[in-house]
Amino acid sequence: MTRVDHRKPRRSSRGRKAQRSHAAVGAAIVASAAMVAVFAFILTKGSPSTTEDGLRMGAVPNDSAASAPAAGSVEPSPSANSSKADRKPPAAGATVPSAKAARTSAPVNTGPESPAFKRGQWIAVLDKYPTDVGLEADQLAKNTAAKLIAAGIPAKAMLVDGQYPGIANSSMEPVSDTWVVYLGPGTTSAQMEDLCSAPKTQRAYNSPACPTYEPAVAPG
Repeated sequence: MTRVDHRKPRRSSRGRKAQRSHAAVGAAIVASAAMVAVFAFILTKGSPSTTEDGLRMGAVPNDSAASAPAAGSVEPSPSANSSKADRKPPAAGATVPSAKAARTSAPVNTGPESPAFKRGQWIAVLDKYPTDVGLEADQLAKNTAAKLIAAGIPAKAMLVDGQYPGIANSSMEPVSDTWVVYLGPGTTSAQMEDLCSAPKTQRAYNSPACPTYEPAVAPG
């Protein structure tokens, strides 16, 4: 009677070696995938140009020389930049007073308030401003004289208050309480009348009457 061997047949050494090869290859693939993942994490999270989380993890920049300033370079001075930034342009519409504006704003010399006249000196009166009618007679007279002076006419303003016998009213009494804008003095009545009626004078201030007076001499 033949014996039956119930033991499992042994596998050949060649089969076991094949199984170990496959296991080693699989382990190598898994390890390689893990290393690739680690390197990818380091590259994306550990670079200096990444988010603040990567910096807190202690990642070291790959190129330390890139963050350092170049040798010999000089950074601009903050004070110089700030001083330039602090300079503000002039506001729109703002004007700087010129020398001409300063000259025109100065008071115009319209002559003494009560000048002295000699016999033989004549004046031509362009306008009169009584002080008793509620007007600023002195200012009006001086403004008129200044306007004529600006136009090249030698006008003056004075206060006539009875001190000139030759400047009289229709009653032959000296005029008083009146500011007068006048031209002169000249040597003759005709000379002053011509100056007053000249086109240049009339363009500057229209006064067709142009009465003339000899202030120091009473009419007679």
